[in-house]
Amino acid sequence: MSITQEQVTNALMNDNTIKTNVQVVANTYLNITFDKLTRKLSLLNSLVNQKLFRYFRKYPDKRVAFICNHERVENNTHSHIILKVPPEYDVLNVLILMNKYFKKLDDRTNAKFQIYYDLNVNSEYKTTRYSTKKSNDDTFVVI
Repeated sequence: MSITQEQVTNALMNDNTIKTNVQVVANTYLNITFDKLTRKLSLLNSLVNQKLFRYFRKYPDKRVAFICNHERVENNTHSHIILKVPPEYDVLNVLILMNKYFKKLDDRTNAKFQIYYDLNVNSEYKTTRYSTKKSNDDTFVVI
């Protein structure tokens, strides 16, 4: 028996540490592979966790996690991210750190990498469903 899209969405929404009420998109404005995007987001995750709590590898319950769904449109490989943030961290502070470090990962002189976030989504269900819409492909990654 396979898990349906609705079961995945409901499971994410029922977990209190997963912030389904926040829409996050990591834009690269480049035509890069999904593997390269995954490596960049993995490095971003490590940088953010290192800044928040340097012993995050030893204590996985204090780790910020990304649930990513990669997409490719013309000249912009990007990823829709659902955040898993422990209760002791402020979500806005995590988003500001993500934006700061993601810009530094851009190799271009005029950095265009950008984290878009919306803290006031209209429908939590629709945002979560869209962020996980291709959960069976290789585009769905948990970091």
